[in-house]
Amino acid sequence: MLGSSSLLASRPELGAPGRALELSLDADLLIEPCDARQAGVVHEAIGEGSLFHREYGVYADVMRPEIAATLPAEWEKRCVCLGRDRAVRCLNPIDLAVVKLQLGRDKDIALLKAMLSEGVISIAALRQAYQAAAMSERAMFKAGRILRQLEVEQQAGGATPPGTPPVVREARAKYGRVGTGAERRQSKKPAVGDQLE
Repeated sequence: MLGSSSLLASRPELGAPGRALELSLDADLLIEPCDARQAGVVHEAIGEGSLFHREYGVYADVMRPEIAATLPAEWEKRCVCLGRDRAVRCLNPIDLAVVKLQLGRDKDIALLKAMLSEGVISIAALRQAYQAAAMSERAMFKAGRILRQLEVEQQAGGATPPGTPPVVREARAKYGRVGTGAERRQSKKPAVGDQLE
């Protein structure tokens, strides 16, 4: 399993209400081996618009085998098994993060921020994986720019630790770093969001 839903193998709690993957409705599947006929059968059974999708509200997208070439080197060795079924393997969170870093769409950056704030990955691990990834010069530049943005936001307090109350997360998103009472007393400076404490 590829895509954001692959995180549920490592961190199933992320699918709970109010968590990062609450609204993730699809799973990107790389079925091996799989030809066009088999992909069509799977799509008809559990793909977008299928009876399964209409009944359960979730669906699967079958990925073309060529997608594997865009994944980080040796990604298969780092896959996480889904439950006890060793036949179903999910992309390791750090490999997913590198893919999202390369894609760089708004939704990918939002997922990276959620992965950082939930403690699924660290900036240091993401930087190391980014530096080891084979990318074109253009992709490397784009991913590096996004990584630097994430680092700056985290240093400024943009990433919040797991378990931070939603009201504090919202305030940090709106106003920036919301320091603790002890931090403000040490600095003698008021912080935005004092009313939250």
